[in-house]
Amino acid sequence: MLSKIIEGATGTVRNAASAVATRLNGVRVAAVERLSGEHRGRRRIAVIALAAAVFVGSGATAAWALTTNEETYGEPEAVAVDATTEEATEEATTEAPTEEVTEEATEEAPAEPAPEETTEEETTEAPDPGPVDIDVSDLDDEQEANAVTIIETGAELGFDDQGWAVALATAMQEAKMYNAASEAVPESFEYSDSSVSYSDHDSVGIFQQRPSMGWGSVEELMDVSTSASKFYNTLSDVSGWESMSIASAAQAVQISAYPDYYAQWEGLAWDVIDAYNAAK
Repeated sequence: MLSKIIEGATGTVRNAASAVATRLNGVRVAAVERLSGEHRGRRRIAVIALAAAVFVGSGATAAWALTTNEETYGEPEAVAVDATTEEATEEATTEAPTEEVTEEATEEAPAEPAPEETTEEETTEAPDPGPVDIDVSDLDDEQEANAVTIIETGAELGFDDQGWAVALATAMQEAKMYNAASEAVPESFEYSDSSVSYSDHDSVGIFQQRPSMGWGSVEELMDVSTSASKFYNTLSDVSGWESMSIASAAQAVQISAYPDYYAQWEGLAWDVIDAYNAAK
Protein backbone atom coordinates (compact mmCIF):
# COMPACT_ATOMS: atom_id res chain seq x y z
CA MET A 1 0.00 0.00 0.00
CA LEU A 2 2.75 2.36 0.96
CA SER A 3 4.55 1.74 -2.32
CA LYS A 4 1.47 2.73 -4.28
CA ILE A 5 1.17 5.99 -2.34
CA ILE A 6 4.85 6.80 -3.01
CA GLU A 7 4.50 5.84 -6.64
CA GLY A 8 1.42 8.08 -7.01
CA ALA A 9 3.16 11.01 -5.32
CA THR A 10 6.28 10.80 -7.41
CA GLY A 11 4.63 9.93 -10.75
CA THR A 12 3.86 13.52 -11.54
CA VAL A 13 7.36 14.65 -10.60
CA ARG A 14 8.95 12.00 -12.77
CA ASN A 15 6.82 13.03 -15.72
CA ALA A 16 7.83 16.64 -15.20
CA ALA A 17 11.47 15.68 -14.90
CA SER A 18 11.27 13.74 -18.12
CA ALA A 19 9.71 16.72 -19.92
CA VAL A 20 12.40 19.04 -18.57
CA ALA A 21 15.16 16.66 -19.66
CA THR A 22 13.68 16.48 -23.16
CA ARG A 23 13.47 20.27 -23.37
CA LEU A 24 17.02 20.76 -22.09
CA ASN A 25 18.31 18.25 -24.61
CA GLY A 26 16.67 20.22 -27.49
CA VAL A 27 18.21 23.49 -26.26
CA ARG A 28 21.60 21.78 -25.87
CA VAL A 29 21.55 20.64 -29.55
CA ALA A 30 20.69 24.15 -30.82
CA ALA A 31 23.42 26.02 -28.92
CA VAL A 32 25.84 23.45 -27.54
CA GLU A 33 28.92 25.05 -29.06
CA ARG A 34 28.23 28.50 -27.53
CA LEU A 35 27.52 27.41 -23.91
CA SER A 36 30.05 28.47 -21.27
CA GLY A 37 31.32 26.37 -18.41
CA GLU A 38 29.14 28.30 -16.03
CA HIS A 39 25.90 27.34 -17.82
CA ARG A 40 26.86 23.70 -17.87
CA GLY A 41 27.45 23.77 -14.10
CA ARG A 42 24.06 25.33 -13.34
CA ARG A 43 22.28 22.75 -15.51
CA ARG A 44 23.90 19.98 -13.48
CA ILE A 45 22.56 21.58 -10.25
CA ALA A 46 19.06 21.67 -11.73
CA VAL A 47 19.18 18.01 -12.60
CA ILE A 48 20.47 17.11 -9.11
CA ALA A 49 17.62 19.09 -7.55
CA LEU A 50 15.10 17.21 -9.60
CA ALA A 51 16.60 13.92 -8.50
CA ALA A 52 16.45 14.95 -4.85
CA ALA A 53 12.84 15.88 -5.21
CA VAL A 54 12.01 12.50 -6.63
CA PHE A 55 13.58 10.59 -3.77
CA VAL A 56 12.29 12.90 -1.03
CA GLY A 57 8.81 12.74 -2.53
CA SER A 58 8.09 16.47 -2.19
CA GLY A 59 6.03 17.74 -5.06
CA ALA A 60 6.58 21.34 -3.95
CA THR A 61 10.34 20.96 -4.00
CA ALA A 62 10.25 19.44 -7.48
CA ALA A 63 7.99 22.22 -8.70
CA TRP A 64 10.34 24.86 -7.21
CA ALA A 65 13.30 23.25 -8.96
CA LEU A 66 11.49 23.17 -12.25
CA THR A 67 10.37 26.80 -11.89
CA THR A 68 13.80 28.07 -10.89
CA ASN A 69 15.54 26.17 -13.67
CA GLU A 70 13.09 27.47 -16.27
CA GLU A 71 13.38 31.08 -15.18
CA THR A 72 17.14 31.07 -14.72
CA TYR A 73 18.40 29.07 -17.61
CA GLY A 74 15.84 29.25 -20.38
CA GLU A 75 16.37 32.87 -21.47
CA PRO A 76 20.19 33.20 -21.31
CA GLU A 77 20.60 30.29 -23.73
CA ALA A 78 18.25 31.89 -26.25
CA VAL A 79 20.01 35.21 -25.81
CA ALA A 80 23.33 33.54 -26.31
CA VAL A 81 22.14 32.03 -29.57
CA ASP A 82 20.75 35.36 -30.75
CA ALA A 83 23.95 37.14 -29.76
CA THR A 84 25.99 34.57 -31.61
CA THR A 85 23.84 35.06 -34.73
CA GLU A 86 24.21 38.84 -34.51
CA GLU A 87 27.99 38.59 -34.08
CA ALA A 88 28.27 36.29 -37.11
CA THR A 89 26.09 38.70 -39.12
CA GLU A 90 28.20 41.69 -38.07
CA GLU A 91 31.43 39.85 -38.97
CA ALA A 92 30.09 38.92 -42.41
CA THR A 93 28.93 42.53 -42.97
CA THR A 94 32.26 43.92 -41.87
CA GLU A 95 34.37 41.52 -43.98
CA ALA A 96 32.37 41.82 -47.20
CA PRO A 97 33.56 45.33 -48.20
CA THR A 98 37.15 44.26 -47.65
CA GLU A 99 36.75 41.44 -50.19
CA GLU A 100 35.08 43.77 -52.70
CA VAL A 101 37.88 46.30 -52.39
CA THR A 102 40.44 43.54 -52.92
CA GLU A 103 38.65 42.31 -56.05
CA GLU A 104 38.41 45.82 -57.46
CA ALA A 105 42.08 46.42 -56.84
CA THR A 106 42.92 43.13 -58.54
CA GLU A 107 40.79 43.86 -61.59
CA GLU A 108 42.37 47.27 -62.23
CA ALA A 109 44.63 47.09 -65.28
CA PRO A 110 48.22 48.24 -64.78
CA ALA A 111 49.03 51.58 -66.31
CA GLU A 112 50.71 51.30 -69.70
CA PRO A 113 54.20 52.79 -69.86
CA ALA A 114 54.50 55.97 -71.84
CA PRO A 115 55.95 55.43 -75.33
CA GLU A 116 59.56 56.29 -75.65
CA GLU A 117 60.29 59.25 -77.79
CA THR A 118 62.44 58.49 -80.75
CA THR A 119 64.68 60.99 -82.32
CA GLU A 120 65.03 60.73 -86.03
CA GLU A 121 68.62 60.67 -87.05
CA GLU A 122 69.53 63.26 -89.51
CA THR A 123 70.75 61.70 -92.69
CA THR A 124 73.14 63.54 -94.89
CA GLU A 125 73.71 62.44 -98.39
CA ALA A 126 77.26 62.04 -99.49
CA PRO A 127 78.28 64.75 -101.90
CA ASP A 128 78.49 63.77 -105.52
CA PRO A 129 82.17 63.17 -106.24
CA GLY A 130 81.63 64.27 -109.81
CA PRO A 131 82.99 62.62 -112.95
CA VAL A 132 86.08 60.45 -112.73
CA ASP A 133 89.12 62.41 -113.85
CA ILE A 134 91.52 60.24 -115.81
CA ASP A 135 94.93 61.07 -117.21
CA VAL A 136 95.90 59.41 -120.49
CA SER A 137 98.96 60.86 -122.24
CA ASP A 138 97.56 60.59 -125.77
CA LEU A 139 94.24 62.31 -125.00
CA ASP A 140 93.21 65.87 -124.11
CA ASP A 141 90.65 66.82 -121.47
CA GLU A 142 87.72 66.77 -123.87
CA GLN A 143 88.60 63.31 -125.10
CA GLU A 144 89.18 62.00 -121.59
CA ALA A 145 85.77 63.30 -120.42
CA ASN A 146 84.05 61.66 -123.38
CA ALA A 147 85.88 58.37 -122.69
CA VAL A 148 84.69 58.37 -119.08
CA THR A 149 81.08 58.95 -120.22
CA ILE A 150 81.35 55.99 -122.64
CA ILE A 151 82.67 53.68 -119.87
CA GLU A 152 80.09 54.70 -117.27
CA THR A 153 77.20 54.40 -119.74
CA GLY A 154 78.34 50.86 -120.54
CA ALA A 155 78.61 50.04 -116.82
CA GLU A 156 75.05 51.22 -116.21
CA LEU A 157 73.85 48.92 -119.02
CA GLY A 158 75.67 45.93 -117.50
CA PHE A 159 78.71 45.75 -119.80
CA ASP A 160 82.16 44.88 -118.48
CA ASP A 161 85.56 46.13 -119.63
CA GLN A 162 85.45 43.99 -122.77
CA GLY A 163 82.42 45.91 -124.01
CA TRP A 164 84.01 49.18 -122.90
CA ALA A 165 87.09 48.44 -125.00
CA VAL A 166 84.99 47.80 -128.13
CA ALA A 167 83.12 51.10 -127.67
CA LEU A 168 86.29 53.14 -126.97
CA ALA A 169 88.13 51.76 -129.98
CA THR A 170 85.11 52.54 -132.17
CA ALA A 171 84.84 56.13 -130.87
CA MET A 172 88.57 56.71 -131.54
CA GLN A 173 88.28 55.43 -135.11
CA GLU A 174 85.04 57.27 -135.96
CA ALA A 175 85.62 60.71 -134.40
CA LYS A 176 88.92 60.61 -132.48
CA MET A 177 86.86 60.58 -129.24
CA TYR A 178 85.27 64.01 -130.00
CA ASN A 179 81.59 64.78 -130.10
CA ALA A 180 81.89 66.11 -133.61
CA ALA A 181 79.17 67.89 -135.53
CA SER A 182 78.77 67.51 -139.29
CA GLU A 183 78.94 70.30 -141.84
CA ALA A 184 76.38 68.33 -143.82
CA VAL A 185 73.96 68.51 -140.87
CA PRO A 186 73.87 72.17 -139.65
CA GLU A 187 71.51 71.25 -136.81
CA SER A 188 74.25 69.16 -135.21
CA PHE A 189 76.21 72.32 -134.29
CA GLU A 190 73.38 73.33 -131.97
CA TYR A 191 74.25 70.44 -129.65
CA SER A 192 78.04 70.47 -129.57
CA ASP A 193 80.69 72.68 -127.93
CA SER A 194 83.51 70.86 -129.66
CA SER A 195 85.69 72.65 -132.17
CA VAL A 196 86.05 69.43 -134.18
CA SER A 197 83.64 68.71 -137.05
CA TYR A 198 83.42 66.36 -140.03
CA SER A 199 81.48 66.24 -143.27
CA ASP A 200 81.01 62.55 -144.03
CA HIS A 201 77.43 62.41 -145.25
CA ASP A 202 75.01 62.90 -142.33
CA SER A 203 77.22 61.12 -139.77
CA VAL A 204 77.22 63.02 -136.44
CA GLY A 205 78.45 62.66 -132.87
CA ILE A 206 81.15 60.64 -131.20
CA PHE A 207 80.23 57.42 -133.05
CA GLN A 208 79.38 59.19 -136.32
CA GLN A 209 76.01 57.58 -136.45
CA ARG A 210 73.61 58.58 -139.23
CA PRO A 211 70.05 59.75 -138.58
CA SER A 212 69.11 58.68 -142.08
CA MET A 213 70.09 55.09 -141.22
CA GLY A 214 67.73 54.90 -138.28
CA TRP A 215 70.18 55.51 -135.44
CA GLY A 216 68.08 58.32 -133.96
CA SER A 217 67.48 62.05 -134.11
CA VAL A 218 70.31 64.55 -134.50
CA GLU A 219 69.75 65.75 -130.94
CA GLU A 220 69.97 62.22 -129.56
CA LEU A 221 73.10 61.33 -131.54
CA MET A 222 74.85 64.55 -130.44
CA ASP A 223 74.51 63.53 -126.78
CA VAL A 224 77.50 61.35 -125.83
CA SER A 225 75.67 59.19 -123.29
CA THR A 226 72.63 58.61 -125.57
CA SER A 227 74.83 57.87 -128.58
CA ALA A 228 76.88 55.37 -126.49
CA SER A 229 73.68 53.67 -125.27
CA LYS A 230 72.59 53.11 -128.88
CA PHE A 231 75.99 51.60 -129.67
CA TYR A 232 75.93 49.23 -126.67
CA ASN A 233 72.35 48.10 -127.37
CA THR A 234 73.28 47.22 -130.94
CA LEU A 235 76.41 45.41 -129.75
CA SER A 236 74.31 43.27 -127.37
CA ASP A 237 72.31 42.06 -130.39
CA VAL A 238 75.47 40.69 -132.03
CA SER A 239 75.66 36.98 -131.30
CA GLY A 240 78.97 35.92 -129.73
CA TRP A 241 80.52 39.38 -129.69
CA GLU A 242 82.24 38.58 -126.35
CA SER A 243 84.51 36.05 -128.08
CA MET A 244 85.29 38.30 -131.04
CA SER A 245 88.29 40.55 -131.39
CA ILE A 246 87.83 44.25 -130.59
CA ALA A 247 87.94 45.14 -134.30
CA SER A 248 85.51 42.41 -135.36
CA ALA A 249 82.97 43.36 -132.69
CA ALA A 250 83.20 47.04 -133.65
CA GLN A 251 82.74 46.25 -137.33
CA ALA A 252 79.70 44.10 -136.57
CA VAL A 253 78.02 47.21 -135.17
CA GLN A 254 79.29 49.96 -137.47
CA ILE A 255 79.44 48.16 -140.84
CA SER A 256 82.33 50.37 -141.91
CA ALA A 257 84.04 50.46 -145.29
CA TYR A 258 87.31 50.08 -143.38
CA PRO A 259 86.81 47.22 -140.91
CA ASP A 260 90.49 46.74 -140.10
CA TYR A 261 91.01 50.31 -138.85
CA TYR A 262 89.45 49.64 -135.44
CA ALA A 263 92.25 47.33 -134.35
CA GLN A 264 94.83 50.16 -134.16
CA TRP A 265 93.01 51.70 -131.18
CA GLU A 266 92.76 48.59 -129.06
CA GLY A 267 95.86 49.38 -126.98
CA LEU A 268 94.67 52.92 -126.27
CA ALA A 269 91.27 51.60 -125.26
CA TRP A 270 92.84 49.42 -122.58
CA ASP A 271 94.99 52.32 -121.38
CA VAL A 272 91.85 54.37 -120.86
CA ILE A 273 90.19 51.54 -118.95
CA ASP A 274 93.23 51.10 -116.69
CA ALA A 275 93.31 54.84 -115.98
CA TYR A 276 89.61 54.82 -115.17
CA ASN A 277 89.89 51.90 -112.73
CA ALA A 278 92.85 53.55 -111.03
CA ALA A 279 91.06 56.87 -110.65
CA LYS A 280 87.86 55.52 -109.09
